[in-house]
Amino acid sequence: MKRSLPLTVALITWSMALTATDGVPDTQDKAWSPTVRTVQLFKEGFELSAPVIELNSEDVLVLRFDDLQADIENLSYTLVHCDARWKPSDMLPAQYLSGALSDLIPTGRQSYNTLVPYIQYEVSFPNDLMGITRSGNYVVKVYRNGDVNDLVLVRRFLVFEKEVEIDARVLAGRQVDQRDITQQLDLIVRHPRLQVMDPFGELHVTVLQNMRWDDARTGLRPRYVRGSELLYDMPEQGLFMGGNEFRNMDLKDLRQMTARVARIEPGTGAGPYEVYLIPEDRRTIRRYNNQEDLNGRYLVRNDLVDGDPLGADYVNVHFLLPVESPFYEPVYIYGGLSDFQCQERFQMAYDPRAKAYTANVLLKQGFIDFSFVTLPVHTPVPDITAIEGTHYQTENDYLVLVYFTDPQRRFDRLVGMRFLNSRRG
Repeated sequence: MKRSLPLTVALITWSMALTATDGVPDTQDKAWSPTVRTVQLFKEGFELSAPVIELNSEDVLVLRFDDLQADIENLSYTLVHCDARWKPSDMLPAQYLSGALSDLIPTGRQSYNTLVPYIQYEVSFPNDLMGITRSGNYVVKVYRNGDVNDLVLVRRFLVFEKEVEIDARVLAGRQVDQRDITQQLDLIVRHPRLQVMDPFGELHVTVLQNMRWDDARTGLRPRYVRGSELLYDMPEQGLFMGGNEFRNMDLKDLRQMTARVARIEPGTGAGPYEVYLIPEDRRTIRRYNNQEDLNGRYLVRNDLVDGDPLGADYVNVHFLLPVESPFYEPVYIYGGLSDFQCQERFQMAYDPRAKAYTANVLLKQGFIDFSFVTLPVHTPVPDITAIEGTHYQTENDYLVLVYFTDPQRRFDRLVGMRFLNSRRG
């Protein structure tokens, strides 16, 4: 017994370090290093997939990101289990990880034939060295030189079980005055294989639109319970603004102009190319236009190097949004390119002489969705309708997550999930 005490203390100390950054827990998607760009986390084999894998399956996630600094760093990563509200769970790492509790990230690789040099890091997990033994919410944390508190980036992902059945559909809003602008999620959850004593206190549902965690809907309560079947009957939290189709730009080949690209100019000296987009219109009074998009996602690609992300260059993209007068709230460029967050480097500035909002952002080549949003005061959730408008016909992806607060295991299991589309179901 005496020999096991130091190991127990070490595990507790390690767990506390994983859940604190300057004493403040952090489990939100964030690049802590100012030189880190284009962070991607996806299921192996499909770059546009959501970071969602099944427990005890062959699924593997790939974490890939660039560092614009010149020196290769000594980076490590670990995985942290969280509860349904993204607070670090009370379990020790050894209770949800098998094998190693952390691992080194393979040495970064230098980009080639790019005007903006960068180092790309990539790691896949779960792997033979580090496995995952519990379902639920997770974050992967990347840090420097073995110091868990010296964070480089944090990224969320999900590990699910197939223990419940989810029937869901997306309809036009029930209220007459909102039918043209909203989408309503309706769902039924069945748990015949799961022993649930208190469906109101033990089962928790979260709904995402286009994988936006900033507007995740929680607190859904069933209207009716029939045995192992929970009927939610168009819950209030399942009402979303339809928004509009994302705008996009095709930067996969800098030799030619594509839609939304006005001109491409060489940079000064050995600097990056300058890409000027056409002036973008406000779309609040327009009828719905069925425009193909990636629902806000970001596909890295350079057509001249057969899709190798190491050969994709960075370019300065110039945005222009003409409006007669500035908005009361700040305006941001928004989408997967900004991690679906209102980040400072994506904030636009109003030019009174040009009567337009402008921004210049360094982005990696590819096919990139984006939109313009405003950020109201005292809320972290941007307004996606003030500039883009909203329509019930808009094609959106939804993800329904069902968590079970297991009274015996004492953690939040992710016991079911369901992807659906507002058009295809």
